[in-house]
Amino acid sequence: MVHILEKDNWDEEVLSLAIGPNVYVKLYKGFITNGFRFLTKRREEFMRTQNSGVTAEVEGGNYYGKLTDIIELEYLSNYKVVLFRCDWVDIRVSKGLKKDKYEFPLVNFSRPLVHTGEALKDDPFIISSQAKQVFYIKDLKDGAWSHVIMTKPRDTYDMGSNICNDDGGDDDDDDDDDDIYTQCIPYDLPVLDDVNELPRLRLTDINMDTDNQ
Repeated sequence: MVHILEKDNWDEEVLSLAIGPNVYVKLYKGFITNGFRFLTKRREEFMRTQNSGVTAEVEGGNYYGKLTDIIELEYLSNYKVVLFRCDWVDIRVSKGLKKDKYEFPLVNFSRPLVHTGEALKDDPFIISSQAKQVFYIKDLKDGAWSHVIMTKPRDTYDMGSNICNDDGGDDDDDDDDDDIYTQCIPYDLPVLDDVNELPRLRLTDINMDTDNQ
């Protein structure tokens, strides 16, 4: 197959995919893509912030999950693909997904999950560029269910095509890879627990003029 593609002068990217990825892969604990900062479930386990919530659009709706693994596949010619492996809820109505009285979605991770990877057809992976971020807030009446809060991406800046490897170094990629790496920046550096938290004001921080009340 590869020999035929080489003979017909196929695009280098197609040849790389036909040959297949390197048998060794890179794992990351965090990843920035589409303006969202993702962390794996294990990485945020003892944090006060939540960055593992993932949603992916599919025909007819959205899948909701939690990010478990970030895997980078490397092909020939320095072509790379980053995959997100997630725990996905069953989005069939009343199985793992329902809506509240305001038509906002709730999900249930305590019920059997789908696309666990046990069968070939049950693919738990998505390409990182397909991922959008959500937060899950437990329902006050039934803790097994969680409200889905959609988030907006932060402002992003084109910093070129540099990516941070798991050893902390930088790789300089060709301009041809800008569409892959401009907003896909893996990192494995220590982060502050409250880096994503909004400033919080306590009542004692606010001076109130009671005479004018």
